[in-house]
Amino acid sequence: MQGCIIAGDFNSNKIWDIKPRKCNHSDVVRELEEMSIKSLYHQFFNSSQGEERHPTLYLQRNKLKGYHIDYIFAHDKFANNMALFEIGDMETWLKISDHLPVFVEFRFVN
Repeated sequence: MQGCIIAGDFNSNKIWDIKPRKCNHSDVVRELEEMSIKSLYHQFFNSSQGEERHPTLYLQRNKLKGYHIDYIFAHDKFANNMALFEIGDMETWLKISDHLPVFVEFRFVN
Protein backbone atom coordinates (compact mmCIF):
# COMPACT_ATOMS: atom_id res chain seq x y z
CA MET A 1 0.00 0.00 0.00
CA GLN A 2 3.00 2.33 0.14
CA GLY A 3 2.43 3.62 -3.37
CA CYS A 4 -1.30 4.07 -2.88
CA ILE A 5 -3.24 7.20 -3.88
CA ILE A 6 -7.05 7.12 -3.92
CA ALA A 7 -8.81 10.14 -5.41
CA GLY A 8 -12.29 11.02 -6.53
CA ASP A 9 -15.86 11.92 -5.77
CA PHE A 10 -16.80 9.83 -2.73
CA ASN A 11 -20.31 11.33 -2.36
CA SER A 12 -19.63 10.99 1.33
CA ASN A 13 -18.88 13.03 4.44
CA LYS A 14 -18.94 12.40 8.18
CA ILE A 15 -21.89 14.79 8.51
CA TRP A 16 -24.06 12.12 6.87
CA ASP A 17 -22.88 9.17 8.98
CA ILE A 18 -25.82 7.09 10.10
CA LYS A 19 -25.42 4.53 12.84
CA PRO A 20 -25.79 1.60 13.03
CA ARG A 21 -25.21 1.56 9.26
CA LYS A 22 -22.09 -0.45 8.54
CA CYS A 23 -19.30 1.13 6.54
CA ASN A 24 -20.21 4.80 6.77
CA HIS A 25 -17.74 7.58 5.93
CA SER A 26 -16.00 7.49 9.31
CA ASP A 27 -15.58 3.72 9.11
CA VAL A 28 -13.93 3.98 5.69
CA VAL A 29 -11.60 6.78 6.87
CA ARG A 30 -10.67 4.74 9.96
CA GLU A 31 -9.89 1.63 7.88
CA LEU A 32 -7.73 3.66 5.49
CA GLU A 33 -5.86 5.24 8.41
CA GLU A 34 -5.13 1.75 9.76
CA MET A 35 -3.24 1.19 6.48
CA SER A 36 -1.40 4.54 6.89
CA ILE A 37 -3.57 6.14 4.17
CA LYS A 38 -4.79 9.63 5.05
CA SER A 39 -6.93 12.38 3.60
CA LEU A 40 -4.49 14.92 2.22
CA TYR A 41 -6.97 17.79 2.61
CA HIS A 42 -7.39 17.07 6.31
CA GLN A 43 -3.66 16.77 6.86
CA PHE A 44 -2.79 19.93 4.90
CA PHE A 45 -5.47 22.10 6.55
CA ASN A 46 -5.21 20.39 9.96
CA SER A 47 -8.94 19.76 9.81
CA SER A 48 -11.17 17.06 11.27
CA GLN A 49 -13.52 14.96 9.16
CA GLY A 50 -16.91 16.70 8.96
CA GLU A 51 -15.44 20.11 9.80
CA GLU A 52 -14.09 21.04 6.36
CA ARG A 53 -13.94 24.77 5.60
CA HIS A 54 -13.64 24.36 1.82
CA PRO A 55 -16.49 22.75 -0.14
CA THR A 56 -15.70 20.68 -3.22
CA LEU A 57 -19.33 20.43 -4.39
CA TYR A 58 -22.02 23.07 -4.71
CA LEU A 59 -25.19 21.05 -5.13
CA GLN A 60 -26.92 22.13 -8.36
CA ARG A 61 -24.34 24.96 -8.48
CA ASN A 62 -26.08 26.62 -5.53
CA LYS A 63 -23.48 28.58 -3.55
CA LEU A 64 -25.53 28.04 -0.38
CA LYS A 65 -25.30 24.24 -0.67
CA GLY A 66 -21.58 23.59 -0.37
CA TYR A 67 -20.27 20.21 0.78
CA HIS A 68 -16.88 18.53 0.94
CA ILE A 69 -17.24 15.17 -0.84
CA ASP A 70 -14.19 14.95 -3.13
CA TYR A 71 -11.02 13.54 -1.61
CA ILE A 72 -7.45 12.59 -2.23
CA PHE A 73 -6.26 9.89 0.16
CA ALA A 74 -2.63 8.78 0.09
CA HIS A 75 -0.16 6.64 1.98
CA ASP A 76 2.09 8.41 4.50
CA LYS A 77 4.91 8.13 1.95
CA PHE A 78 3.08 10.78 -0.10
CA ALA A 79 1.27 12.61 2.70
CA ASN A 80 4.54 13.37 4.46
CA ASN A 81 5.94 14.85 1.22
CA MET A 82 2.98 17.04 0.34
CA ALA A 83 4.00 20.54 -0.71
CA LEU A 84 0.63 22.01 -1.66
CA PHE A 85 -3.07 21.18 -1.60
CA GLU A 86 -5.62 23.34 -3.42
CA ILE A 87 -9.28 23.36 -4.35
CA GLY A 88 -10.24 25.07 -7.60
CA ASP A 89 -11.75 28.55 -7.56
CA MET A 90 -15.54 28.47 -7.19
CA GLU A 91 -16.25 31.30 -9.65
CA THR A 92 -14.15 29.69 -12.37
CA TRP A 93 -15.21 26.06 -11.97
CA LEU A 94 -18.95 26.41 -11.27
CA LYS A 95 -19.32 27.50 -14.89
CA ILE A 96 -18.21 23.99 -15.85
CA SER A 97 -19.45 21.70 -13.07
CA ASP A 98 -20.99 21.66 -9.61
CA HIS A 99 -17.72 20.04 -8.41
CA LEU A 100 -14.49 21.93 -7.83
CA PRO A 101 -11.26 20.13 -8.70
CA VAL A 102 -8.78 19.20 -5.99
CA PHE A 103 -5.05 19.47 -6.63
CA VAL A 104 -2.06 18.15 -4.73
CA GLU A 105 1.62 18.72 -5.30
CA PHE A 106 4.34 16.56 -3.79
CA ARG A 107 8.00 17.10 -3.16
CA PHE A 108 10.12 14.40 -4.74
CA VAL A 109 9.17 10.98 -3.37
CA ASN A 110 11.49 7.94 -3.60
